[in-house]
Formats: sequence, C-alpha cells, structure tokens
Amino acid sequence: MAAPATEGVGAPADTLISTPDRRLRVFISSTMEELAAERRAVRDAITRLRLTPVLFELGARPHPPRDLYRAYLTQSDVFVGVYGERYGWVAPTMDISGLEDEFNLSAGMPRLMYVRRDAPGREPRLSALIERIWSEGGVSTTPYRDPEHLAELVSDDLAVLLTERFAAPVRHPPGLAAGWLPTPPAPLVDRRDELAMVTGLLRDQTVRMVTLTGPGGMGKTRLALAAAEAMVPDRDGVWWVDLAPVRDPEQVPATVSGVLGVTPEGRRPLLELVGDRLSGRRALLVLDNVEQVLGAAPDLAALLTRCPGTQLLVTSRTLLGLRGEQDVPLEPLAMPSPGERAVDRVLSSPAVQLFEARARRADPGFDVTDATAGAVAEVVRRLDGLPLAIELAAARVRTLPPTMLLRRLDRALDLTGSDVDAPDRQRTLRATVAWSYDLLGEPERALLARLSVCADGCALDTAEAVGSVDGDVDVLESLSVLVGHSLVTSRAGGEGEPRFRMLELVRAFAAERLRERGEEDATRERLAEHLATISALAGAGLSGPEHRFWRVRLDAETVDLQVALHWAIAHDEAELAVRIAAPLARWWWARGLLAPMAESAERTAALPSAAALPPDLAGLLRWARGATRVAHGSIEEAAPFIAEVVADARARDDAWLLGHGLVMLGMTRPPEDPEQPALLAEAVDALRRSGDDWSVAYALVPLGNVALLSGDLPKAARTHEEALGLARGIGDEHLMATLLDQLGLDALLADDLTGAQERLVESAGLHREIRDQEGLAYCLDLLAALALGRRDARTAARLIGAADAARAELGVVIWPLLQPLADQLDATVRRVLGEDDDRRERSAGAAAGPWTTLEQGLAAVTGRLETSSS
Repeated sequence: MAAPATEGVGAPADTLISTPDRRLRVFISSTMEELAAERRAVRDAITRLRLTPVLFELGARPHPPRDLYRAYLTQSDVFVGVYGERYGWVAPTMDISGLEDEFNLSAGMPRLMYVRRDAPGREPRLSALIERIWSEGGVSTTPYRDPEHLAELVSDDLAVLLTERFAAPVRHPPGLAAGWLPTPPAPLVDRRDELAMVTGLLRDQTVRMVTLTGPGGMGKTRLALAAAEAMVPDRDGVWWVDLAPVRDPEQVPATVSGVLGVTPEGRRPLLELVGDRLSGRRALLVLDNVEQVLGAAPDLAALLTRCPGTQLLVTSRTLLGLRGEQDVPLEPLAMPSPGERAVDRVLSSPAVQLFEARARRADPGFDVTDATAGAVAEVVRRLDGLPLAIELAAARVRTLPPTMLLRRLDRALDLTGSDVDAPDRQRTLRATVAWSYDLLGEPERALLARLSVCADGCALDTAEAVGSVDGDVDVLESLSVLVGHSLVTSRAGGEGEPRFRMLELVRAFAAERLRERGEEDATRERLAEHLATISALAGAGLSGPEHRFWRVRLDAETVDLQVALHWAIAHDEAELAVRIAAPLARWWWARGLLAPMAESAERTAALPSAAALPPDLAGLLRWARGATRVAHGSIEEAAPFIAEVVADARARDDAWLLGHGLVMLGMTRPPEDPEQPALLAEAVDALRRSGDDWSVAYALVPLGNVALLSGDLPKAARTHEEALGLARGIGDEHLMATLLDQLGLDALLADDLTGAQERLVESAGLHREIRDQEGLAYCLDLLAALALGRRDARTAARLIGAADAARAELGVVIWPLLQPLADQLDATVRRVLGEDDDRRERSAGAAAGPWTTLEQGLAAVTGRLETSSS
C-alpha cells in the first residue's frame, strides 16, 4: 500500500510511500469531552480496517499541546476532522483553537471531514471554520447523525480513499464527497405545506429546477435548508452554494466549482468540469441568494443539460426565467385574527410561535401569557407575518416587553438583529429591503415609491393613475418587474381583477424614497382624484348588474378612500372631499362607518373652499351633515340642515336628493305628526322617479314603520315585502338583512312567533356574513323580544345589553321611528327581572360581545320554539 506524505512535513504530495512495515496512520481531530463518543467510534472504525488511529489526548505526553499534535500530524497519512457544537479551547499564546490549528496544519493531506447534523448550539467561530472548510474545496465533508452513523461513514470513506487515493499515483479532484449543509441557527417554524411541496417536486426526477421566491426575510434560505436535509438520503450528494457575496454573474461558475472542489484545467469552462464531476450522480445543488446574479441563468441551464441526474434548488427574490423552472412562492406566516387575545388561539399562530421561540433565545423566561397575548398578536400582525421582522422584534423582548415593542413599531425598518454572524443584508429590515431595491432600474424605483401612497394595495387602474408622470414609467412593464422581485405581490381581487400589494415594511421603505424624490403631495393628489372617479362609478354601480364587483372593489379600497378623504380635507380640497365621500353614503352606512364620515363632513364644511362648492355638491354635504346627526340621535340639530336640503332639491328638481331629504325630514317628526306619512310617501315617489331601486327600498323601510306604529300591520308587512323584493333584485345583502329584521318585527307585533323566528334566523346569517354590526344590533333587539315572548327574560336582557354595546361602539342610536318600541321592550324586561338582575344580565351580554351573544341568543330562542312546537 502507498500513501502520499503531507506537504511541508514530509515528501511531496505525489510521492508513493510503500508501507509493508507499518499501517497507515489516521489522525483524528475533534474536541475531546464534547465528542468523546464520536472519537471512540472513529477510533474503532479505523482499527477494524487494520489502520492506526492517531489521537491527541490532553496530558498524554509531557510536551506542550501544540508540539504534540503537530508531531502526530507530521507522522500521519490521513486527516479526519469531526465537528459538533464547540470550537475548542484557545491557548493564551494563540488566536485560534487547537481544532482550527490542526485543520490548518493538515494542508496537503487527504482529508475526510464530518459535521454533526443536529447542532443547534453551534458556536459562531466553529460555524465560520466549517464555512471555510466547505468553501475551500479539496475536502470531503459529510453530515452525520450520531456516533454509530459516523463510524459507518468513516469506514466507507476510508475504504474508498484507500482504493482511489493510495492504490495508484492518480490524483482525482477530491471535492466534497457527499456535500455539506450549514446548521440552521433556529428550527423551522411551520412551512409544513411548503416543505412537502418542495420535497415532492424534488423527488420527481422530471423536475430539474425548483425556485423558492419571496421578499427578503421571508425564510427562503431556512426552508431550502430543510428541504435539502430531507433529500440527503435520496441523493448521491447535496451541495450548498451561498451566492450572497457574489455580485458578478461571471463569478458564479467559480463559486459553484469551488464548493464541489473542482479546480481549473486548461481552458475548459469550469461548469463543464463540474458537469464531469456530477455526471452519472443523482445530485442536488442548492443555490442560495441568486437574485443579484440572474445573468448566470444560461450557465446553470447548460449545467442541467449536461447532467441529467442533477437538480437545482434555488432561493431568489425573483425567478430565473428558465424553461421547466418550478416556482414555490413563500407567503408570510399565518397570524392571529384581528383583535384576538385568547392565549390558546394566539399561540396556535405560526407567526406567534416564531416570536416566542426567538424571544426565548433573548430571555429564557419569556412566555406568551394572558397579559402579553394581545400585544404579541398585534406585533406580528403589524409586521405582516414576515419571519425576519418577527425575529428581529422578538430579540428585543428583554429590554422592550411586547406592549412597549408595539408602540415602537413605527421604527420597525431600523430594528437591528443581535446575531453577529447574520448576513449584513439581514442585520436590519431596512438593509433587507434595500438589497432588493438596489437591483431595480429607475422606472421600477419610481413606481415602487409612488405606489407607497396606496395604504391597502391597489388595482391596476390605480397603479396606472399614480405611477406614471407624463409617461415616464411603463406601469404594466415595471409592475411586472416589481412582482418578479417579490417587492409587490399580485392577488385576484373583485371578479378576478388583480390587486397589487406591498408588505407594510416594504411600503414604509418606499414611502421614504417617495419623500426623498419630493413627490409625495403630487402623488397623493393623483390618488385622491382617481379615487373620486372610482367613487362616482361605484356609487352608480352598486345598484346595477355589476354590484358584486363594486362591493368587492370597495371592500378593498375602503382604507385608501378614507386616507384620500383625509388628505383632501387637510389640503383644503372641499370639492374633492365631497366627490370622494358623497356617492358612497350607503356604503359607509353598510360598513358601520357613519361616525367617521360624520366627522369628515363637519371638517369639510369648515374648510374655506367649502364656500365655493357647486350647488349639487353643497346639497350633498348638507344632507350628509343632517343624516349623520339623525343617526347619532341629534334630531333638533339635524332639522335645519334637512329643511335646507329639501328646499334646495325642490328648487333644482333633484329627485334623488329630494327623496333622501324627505326621508330624513320624516324621521325628525314625532310619530303623532299627521304630515309624517305624506312626507315619507312623497320621498318614495321622488326616489322612484330617480330610478334608484336601492333608494326606493331604503325609503320604504320608514314608510312601513309608520304603518306599523299606527297599527296597520298588513300594510307594514306589504310595504316591507316590496322593499325586500327590490333588495333581493339588487343583491344587496345589507339592505336585505335590514328588511328581514323589519319583517321579523312585523311578525312579532302580529304575534306570529314562528314567522318572526324564520325572518330573524335568515337576517342573522346575513349580518354575520357581511359583519354588519349596526344591523346586528336591531337583530339582537328583535331576538330579545322573541325571547321575552317565550318567557326567557334573562336571555332577552343579555341580547339587549349586547345590542346597546354594539351601537355605543359605532356611535349610533336607534332610528327615531323604532325608538318607542325599543323603550317598551326595555321597560318590560326590566320589570320582569328587576333592576339588579336586569343590570347584571345586560352587562354579561355587553361583555360577551354582539357576535357571541347572537349565537347564544339564536340557540336559546330556536331551541325553545322547536320544543314548544313539538
């Protein structure tokens, strides 16, 4: 048997050493106490091969440690390195540990290197050493599970090494025999579905390339590492190639070849040599952080063509654009529902699980408790479920408890990580976003900055309205680039129309760039003007055949409409403010936003520019100020505004405004006023002339209530049935629920409890579906009356308490025509229960909340009715 001596300590590397008089010596390098079991396993494996294990044991010889292991290395033929979690002791006279010194001194020897796969506490200096070993080439680096697995690997690798390296004077480039994967600093949280998808694709040999895409900090690297680990048993080799430090695509082949231990040979392209190495193997190359070297994509495609058994797993913020590339986009981690505070439900969220795991690294005593659950849930929601953002925030819990952390999230871009070994691009969220921003061209940077004014995403028409100034940006083309770079996401909106969004942290970064460009006010004005146009189209469309599309669109635009309205008011643009708000009056009502709209109406009226409003817009503003006062119970204050609206609408022959003005005028009159029925009947006639079926159905509600209060129950039911038919024809769930409540009331007063139950069960489903809290309050009141009719006064009191709390939260009161009936119900329940019990049950209903109390009330009422009917 022959072996090359080590360079610098014996004969040249290519010299054959005959060994008839001695066994080959194998030097074992590792930390001693931590890896004692591994050292024994390797020693025994070497001995079984009839080779000589050489181990340095502290105190085994009366010589300085470095002199001893240097002498041992000089007399050894093969170097075996085993690495776990500890870097080892650094002597006072040295800058590195003996473990790293042994590796340095072994230069030129055949090396076999083994890294423990499960090492969550690996010290940073050891990680750095392993990274260097991995990147230098010429080394076989293999992960192992436990000492028994290590012994098996060492036996096999030494047998191969003896055959290939020592049997003949032929030098094969050693490479990384089975690859090497870095040890993750933290466990993978959730991503089970994505991991299953990636590994499933990689197990399909017809899939050549899988790309994990997503914004920076989404966890692409961690998921790729988990997938690569899962593929190790199925592959001849798995290699990890970190391309983050590489900026020149032409350097990618050298980086890949270096990881595989392939050295240049003449003028042959490096990737051809890599192809030779991988030819015939079932190999997986993991290329991490490719977005800045996309120019290397053709070389990678050529490598795949040359090596049919090789697959690529790529992480990138944008796709490479190669044929056959399979995209696996990563989404943010699932977060708790808004307002969620229950510890068990908060902790079921993967985003909170990651927060807790990372927080415990900073403060081992940290737990999500009743006191912190709400704040932690809101923190991860404010951070959009972005893993890197959550980790950086959670690392601060020792000095910033969750409630304080929540107050400081306006500076989230500047959160700094405490891990000194983290890549520079992930030290702060600002650096993470800037990494992607720096890869953009000027048109894409301009568009990203301008889209930051859209607080809740935008449709394509909005992007085109705000994103281009005098044609300086091709919005569709630049938007495609931003989506490709994972800075903007595209999701289906109303009727399949795409909607484009940024993560909130990306939007904050983009907003800074917009201010730097000096374009903020001009861009916000373009957005407000565009949304005023959308408001007019939506106001008309809500009653037409495209009403579903407009409801979905307005749901998506609600936040931006409010922001644009506030901007217009702040910049003394009264006309713009009215154009944004007025066409959507029914929408604001349906969404429980009357209180903020009332405030906006008052602020608009106080603007200097309000004096110059055109007559039609001035009339709409007066009507809004009067109608919201009626909704808040300020009838006397509302009357002058409503009177002006009616007079102005008559003068201008504005049937729509006249009808709505008369509805409000009728509501300001007391029930005993003999003119009230005529006012409401005229309102219905005027609205019929306007051609707005929604408004006709809306006006029929109080007209039917007047008949109800006068005792004409059949007329009330007929009027409300007509209105319900119109609402169903339009497809307006909010108006349908309102009319079902009214018909439930009609049935109750007619002593038709079964009919009332049927109407209220249907209306409750609609209120629940559209989250209509004001309408729900009426439904709760009527269920209370139904419960009282079945002699369940306690349930009735709880339902009334929940209804009152719901209205108080919205800042509205019961509409005037229904107030007498509500007062009568209140008095009856209080009389039956007594003051103390009534107060206690109402408080319980208010504390439980309207939606929970609704379910409890439905269960109680429907159960009692079914029992009585049977």
